[in-house]
Amino acid sequence: EMHRRRTTPLPLLAAAAASGLYGGTSAFIPSPVVHNYRFSIRRPGRGPGQGVVLSAGPDTRPTVVEKYFDAFNSRDFEAALACFSEDVSYDDAQYPDPFEGRDAMRAHLSRVAARIPDSFEFVVDDIAVGPDGKIGTRWHVESGGNALPFARGCSFYTVDASTGLIASGFDVPEPAVIKPGDSGLTLLAAATKVIEEPVRAIPWLTWGVYVYVVFFSNGILPGADATQLEMRTWEEVRDLSINFFLVSPLLHLPFSPVVHPGLEGIFNLLLSWAGMFAGFLSDEREDKPNIFPMTTAVIGMQFLTSAFLLPYLATRTSEDLGEDGALVYVEDVPPLHNLIGESRLLGPLLGGVGTVSIIWGFLARPEFGSIPERYASLIDLLSVDRVGSSFVVDLVLFGIFQGWMVDDDLRR
Repeated sequence: EMHRRRTTPLPLLAAAAASGLYGGTSAFIPSPVVHNYRFSIRRPGRGPGQGVVLSAGPDTRPTVVEKYFDAFNSRDFEAALACFSEDVSYDDAQYPDPFEGRDAMRAHLSRVAARIPDSFEFVVDDIAVGPDGKIGTRWHVESGGNALPFARGCSFYTVDASTGLIASGFDVPEPAVIKPGDSGLTLLAAATKVIEEPVRAIPWLTWGVYVYVVFFSNGILPGADATQLEMRTWEEVRDLSINFFLVSPLLHLPFSPVVHPGLEGIFNLLLSWAGMFAGFLSDEREDKPNIFPMTTAVIGMQFLTSAFLLPYLATRTSEDLGEDGALVYVEDVPPLHNLIGESRLLGPLLGGVGTVSIIWGFLARPEFGSIPERYASLIDLLSVDRVGSSFVVDLVLFGIFQGWMVDDDLRR
């Protein structure tokens, strides 16, 4: 006699067993509790007695699958990986290809954990265990004890009888039109960070307004929006890029184009300022991964400035600070990050470029006249130029948000 919250109707179960639906002498039936029931089914003619015989008993021993879920929720990846065989094959329906082998699972679990907050837990709703080493689960995700929407799924596992380890797994989360891979986790993690720290909404909202105003609006900033692809705009971007950090005009290279010195000064001041954010590269470490990598942000800022900076500020992982700050060893920082970000040359070098850029704007290219004359011509240029006016917007945003990471950096 079984006492359960939900049961499989016995006529349906008997019909399934009698028809050979389960393809053997036994099958498993989902149980709505973590401590599973194991069922044995005998078809007529397969053993003593006639008819369908059911036997059931509670089994409070945790399965290897439950141990895996517990280890992952504790972020104990070595214990989680110990639940899998060396040649495990794990197929997550969100990804185009299965993960083959324990090393691939290690990389996958680390990537998933890096994109979800520590408050996220996978909770087993039902688990069903078959006598042939097959285990089925139904689960959902919670954050701080609250179930998250659109975060449910089922998983099916086979267990190697000789080792008791998971030999294969198949995850089926709630369906999506496309295979989102890590992007679904990334969006979920980004949303959770805003919920946990509402101040992160400021750079997100600023980013949304920035992208619309700079790239798509008409009438707010001078010039045509990015979708109109004006040839003059692309020529201006090309000329400024050739004169990057003023190397070409200072060396009087023959291919160096003539650009308004004020615009060149603003452009190179902006890029040197963006480059100085490399001083925060220690914000990205193996033990402190970010949703949006810091290296990608710093490189992207050389091309699209605030379009890369603001999402990084909104999604970065805050430093886990104790009373005395966060103790970070040189070995914790990736070698390239340490070489660039901790270099004492970074500040003087890029600060020097920025200073020279300002002087260049006032004094270079005498053909542009005196300081009042070149100022007047620069204002005329910016009044019709989308690229130049967007640089001014970026300088303002840099000034507002430059201190966002300083607090963590000073306490590292």
